[in-house]
Amino acid sequence: MIGCSSFTLETKDKKHFLSRTMDFMMEMAEQVVYTPINKTFKVAYSVEQEITSKRAFIGLGEIQEYDHAPVTFDGVNDKGVMGATLYFPGYASYHEKAQAGTWAVSPDKVISVILSQAANLDDVAELFQEQITIVNDANPTLKAVSPLHFIFSDTTGKSLIVEPEEDGVHIIKDSIGVMTNSPDYRWHETNLRNYLSITPKQHDDVAFLGKTLKPFSQGSGTFGLPGDYTPVSRFVRTAFMKNNVEQPADETAAVSLAHHMLEPVSIPRGIVVTPNDTFDYTCYSAYICAESRSYYYSTYNNQRIRCVRLTPELLQETDYKEFKVNPKEDIDYQN
Repeated sequence: MIGCSSFTLETKDKKHFLSRTMDFMMEMAEQVVYTPINKTFKVAYSVEQEITSKRAFIGLGEIQEYDHAPVTFDGVNDKGVMGATLYFPGYASYHEKAQAGTWAVSPDKVISVILSQAANLDDVAELFQEQITIVNDANPTLKAVSPLHFIFSDTTGKSLIVEPEEDGVHIIKDSIGVMTNSPDYRWHETNLRNYLSITPKQHDDVAFLGKTLKPFSQGSGTFGLPGDYTPVSRFVRTAFMKNNVEQPADETAAVSLAHHMLEPVSIPRGIVVTPNDTFDYTCYSAYICAESRSYYYSTYNNQRIRCVRLTPELLQETDYKEFKVNPKEDIDYQN
């Protein structure tokens, strides 16, 4: 199963980030893929329907052999629109076929479709409302229909959460910019009220039965902050960190901070075991900047932060381009 945690972040110099972990039982970090403007590709596996990209974009994913189309897990386009897909089991619901006048889009191709078309969050919302029907279409590799929901952001720093459920597609424009997995976003936001007493500040001494009791060491204000790896607890931890961390000064500081913020929700191999006795683990973490159109990432087996950017030179490319991930730890030996 895919886990994942995500959040948005703004720097003091008004750079905007969307960061996420990708948690899965198999390696997902193999290459960053570039898709150019004016590239035509299929948007579903079982329907012969194609679109042509209006926007160039990059993100971790793959170019599929059987239809030569991009599947992008997350990324950024040349207008600074960022998006990510996260697992949504037990809640995600799709249509059996496209509604009239819309594209039939496979769940795992939604990010590629949105990044190829949208110039801002208004475009993203309009695409979901008027142009896209997410259909029950199984990925041929996984042989399953992935239950997914999506988070988007752009250069405004605002976020958009999209959750396709049985009663329709919910487009949430007033979120706190944090998302994990099931239950749905509104449930998670309501659940934060259970943690209003948690604070980054140290508790004061307390008079107790004639004694003065002092907190142990530091961090007493965070007592009760959940530490498990469920989506509910990861949401609370991520929201708490986003609400209390020191605002980063610039892009580089934001990448470093986002990396540190995702570490407490990252899953080491062996900690979460699936019903099939495989391990869910954090394959990679991504830190995406809207303004510089930069895709920063680190992987489970190589924690060095790497970056692919939508440079003017890259934007001149007219075909797909892959930037292979180095899977080996990059250690700076100093003697």
